[in-house]
Amino acid sequence: MRHFDDFTVGERHDIPATYEMTESEIVSFARKWDPQSFHIDKDAAAKSIYGTLTACGTHIQAVVLFLAAHLPEETAVLGALGYDEVRFLKAAKLGDKLRLVIECIETKPSSSKPDRGVVKNRHTLINQNGETVFTQTTTLLIARKA
Repeated sequence: MRHFDDFTVGERHDIPATYEMTESEIVSFARKWDPQSFHIDKDAAAKSIYGTLTACGTHIQAVVLFLAAHLPEETAVLGALGYDEVRFLKAAKLGDKLRLVIECIETKPSSSKPDRGVVKNRHTLINQNGETVFTQTTTLLIARKA
């Protein structure tokens, strides 16, 4: 179990797992959460600026969380405090194989509660061509070692 005290600014984790954007997942997720034609209709998507089905933004963020869960050690997260600097830089398209890089960019022990601290991580989602699809800064409240 990783605690606040185990994080170092500058550490980087290239998550070994990948996630493939399949037609069934893109369409089913978007039908429920963001039913725009370029997410749910293959023919309409082919005529769009993307040329194919693309995942909606909420789906992309869900993929980030899924891949982050593949870190080699569980983290003593008490809660997420926020997602900042969210950027959709390139469409996540049908057939893309996505991987995640997590970099620790800030640590700050709590001044009022000594049993916890705040860690900021930069998440970068990259496709099979090495292109950055998505970035965000995640702020987490993490327990300190007892």
